[in-house]
Amino acid sequence: MPVIDSQCEIYFPDSKPVKVCQWIDCPHAQIGYEERKMKMCARCNVVRYCSKSCQRLDWSAHKLYCQIPPIMDIAEWMERHRSLFRWALIEGLRLRSEPSNIFQYVLLVELTRMDRLMTKGIAPSPFFVESMRLKRISDIKFMTPESHPYKHSRKIIEAGGLGRGIVVFEVCERRSGGYVLFRFQYHNIHEKPSGEESPHTGWEKVAIGVVNGEIPVSLLSRRIEGPPNAASSTK
Repeated sequence: MPVIDSQCEIYFPDSKPVKVCQWIDCPHAQIGYEERKMKMCARCNVVRYCSKSCQRLDWSAHKLYCQIPPIMDIAEWMERHRSLFRWALIEGLRLRSEPSNIFQYVLLVELTRMDRLMTKGIAPSPFFVESMRLKRISDIKFMTPESHPYKHSRKIIEAGGLGRGIVVFEVCERRSGGYVLFRFQYHNIHEKPSGEESPHTGWEKVAIGVVNGEIPVSLLSRRIEGPPNAASSTK
């Protein structure tokens, strides 16, 4: 399944699919599939089966995520969850009380393609968020002068805002010889976020749970900020 970036008009061809039957109890799994003709699911064109019998037996599990789009558009997915990532950026960087953190940290979101996680039986979505953590801007080796927040924050700060916050997305192919894709999402924060801080931590789990469809979006109204911790939040 190819990945595209409709915003930048970039196409990332898929690596060669693994030749393995999707049904977890396939009787041929131990001896391999070299001599067997594998067929893709005609509905999603993602998973393979070595026989109609295996496909039929796996359907109760596979039908939960058989509607994944045949092309995964990372730009569309990022924009769909833009407000969620903005919330996580504000919470993680404690911008209500420490606005200078916007120039010290980015929010790093580590993703896995959903078609690499089929055995987990997760609800349909092009990408699955594995983790969210803070990363020092100085540790982002691929940060260019054009993408650095200082350059674009001057006018925002002069107008009374906080500046430009950055969310960095890292998509791992998880296959031998596969690519690692990086994408930036910028958030111009023109005024100080409202609301009081809370000493509770947990913004990462809430944000991940919401974007992955595991917990309700109503939890985003909670004030659950915790201080940036470079020792525990960065690598």
